[in-house]
Amino acid sequence: MFRRPAIALLVTMLSVLVAPWLAQPSSASAEAISVHSWIGVSSLTPGVGCAVDLSVELRGGGQGVASAPVEVALHKDGNLVSADRSVTGSNGVAFLALDSSGAAAGVSYWIDVNVGGSYFTGFAIVPGSSSGCNAYTVLEASGDVDFVPAAPEASTSGSLIEGSHTKVWVPRYAQQRNLSCEYAAMYIATSAFGEGISEYSFDNVVGWSPNPHLGYRGNIHGTWGRTDDYGVYAEPLSWALDTFGFRGETFYGAGSAAQLTTFLDQGKPVVVWLALWGDDGNIHETLNGRTYQVTAGMHVMVAYGYDASGIYLSDPGTGTYRFYEWGYFMWMWGIMDGMGLAVSPY
Repeated sequence: MFRRPAIALLVTMLSVLVAPWLAQPSSASAEAISVHSWIGVSSLTPGVGCAVDLSVELRGGGQGVASAPVEVALHKDGNLVSADRSVTGSNGVAFLALDSSGAAAGVSYWIDVNVGGSYFTGFAIVPGSSSGCNAYTVLEASGDVDFVPAAPEASTSGSLIEGSHTKVWVPRYAQQRNLSCEYAAMYIATSAFGEGISEYSFDNVVGWSPNPHLGYRGNIHGTWGRTDDYGVYAEPLSWALDTFGFRGETFYGAGSAAQLTTFLDQGKPVVVWLALWGDDGNIHETLNGRTYQVTAGMHVMVAYGYDASGIYLSDPGTGTYRFYEWGYFMWMWGIMDGMGLAVSPY
């Protein structure tokens, strides 16, 4: 899967980037499609500090390919400068942006374009110290992509719908900062019961700590996927929810979905911690005698429903609904010890 000079977007930050995240087991519901792509780039020679805006259009069989996860990464010699991810809309277009402020002027960098976690295409970019931000270019690429489509929108016809599946209504919502997925998930989950709690309300309530079981680890504006600027685990969020009149029930599924589905059956959305890159980036650290795990590529979503085939989630990283088959979901969730937080009002 590794093609030089490209390096996959999803990486461990402890070593040179070597493989895309689809070294993971594939889902049986993945769709393999031959596509042609037009990639609009605001500039191939942007001034250092300019945003590099991209539009990625995927078309297959004469139609736009909708609900395809797209990731882009700006890097040089194994060092990630910036990354972004989105999902194609009904027209087959995804909009993304990269930050060139960490790049050096006059040096050639590479931008990977991944679809569904697999490398699709890439191209060179050379930031310039005095270049403008806009010199629009369109690039073309063709190939096969394999991805799990995003789930259809959740029903809004009631807080709990039971039948062949269980679903709790929650909204779609896109996190407002690079590493605020946990706080955005709090907004999504609390919105199931009325007006959601703003993600910004958690900033000064949760607190900070190198141990994410005790507080937020790192800079919330940092680069996603790393273990230094990282995020926070379930316990501090549970404590913070008390401040806003909500109850947060922390649990660790550890290979079983029983607690997760029980909470959903009770009408409680469940925040889940997922290792999107697998377990290659696990680090174990010790603080004050307590050992804890941080995992590169960790991300948080809100489970709002399930059926016999899999689980439905609201993803604040892309502002979309997602569906994962049980085996695929349990693999990502299990690496994080099945960490979950069921949310409900007091």
